[in-house]
Amino acid sequence: MAFLDNSGDIILDAVLTEVGRRRMAGGNFSVTKFALSDDEINYELYQLNHPSGSGYEDLEILQTPVLEATTEVNLYTGLLSLTNLSILYMPDLLMNEKLTDAVKMKNNTVYVSVNSETQLAVDTGFGSGYNILAGQTGGGNVIIVESGINNADVGMTSTNQDAYIVSTNMLDTSLSITFDDNFIAYPLGSSTATFSNNSDGSWAGSVATLSSQTTLSPSDRDGFSTGTSTLVQAGVYTQTDSSIDATTFVNCLGIVGSMGVLSVAVHPELTTTIGQTADSRWSKFGATGQTITGLAGTYSTLATGIELGTNNSSATLNIPLTLIKQDST
Repeated sequence: MAFLDNSGDIILDAVLTEVGRRRMAGGNFSVTKFALSDDEINYELYQLNHPSGSGYEDLEILQTPVLEATTEVNLYTGLLSLTNLSILYMPDLLMNEKLTDAVKMKNNTVYVSVNSETQLAVDTGFGSGYNILAGQTGGGNVIIVESGINNADVGMTSTNQDAYIVSTNMLDTSLSITFDDNFIAYPLGSSTATFSNNSDGSWAGSVATLSSQTTLSPSDRDGFSTGTSTLVQAGVYTQTDSSIDATTFVNCLGIVGSMGVLSVAVHPELTTTIGQTADSRWSKFGATGQTITGLAGTYSTLATGIELGTNNSSATLNIPLTLIKQDST
């Protein structure tokens, strides 16, 4: 990563991504759309009362060095064009770690056990709730995400959900899931899950059964694919006279618009058990024979992840995953 000097003239620095270069070499390169981001901008540098006076408020921002163009797709804070001037808050996409069915992160990752014997070993060592079983459609932990306004100033009421999310067309109903298809075969999701609390504040939602999302499309990067899953409108509100706070169930500080559940399935070759010949991808892309604090035996691990994006608010979330397989007891 490098920077370009932006203290003088504006410089346009453009390079082709690996996909673009391949298409140009094949004679079918054509620019049809573009995206902008402000990854390198620190808006805290804006000085409303600049010592040099009016017109200099954004001077430091304008002179901030800009990131040098790279051949990889790495826009982390993409910009949007919004014509609805009544939008006051933009939803964030968060991982839920509070619901009983929600998997929790351990060592800054979500562990994905590739077979049931590994799941049992991880549950025994870490405690239940710290891994998902690859390809499992029901009865275990899942990844739960929530699209909502992560601001405590916007209370958890149905009125606020309608005013700040539904009426501004920011209610997300679909989730794109991009993954490395060298390791992950396809995602799983559910269109029948429900997320709500009762009038007494208790939880009333249900994860339901997950189904395989096998309709995939190529991503803009080699070796990656994208599937879609459903987000459903949530009904998690602050209940009058209830002793159970709504934040007991969600990570979002303000009103939640929609929520969804997902998991992943891995390629069958990666699911071998103790004593079977392991696929070469474990040693080529991961690490084998490891001891992990809290777990008995040795393990193979492989770091990957999923990149999530919503359809209406364009909120994004990257969730690190670690595929894990027990090698010995």
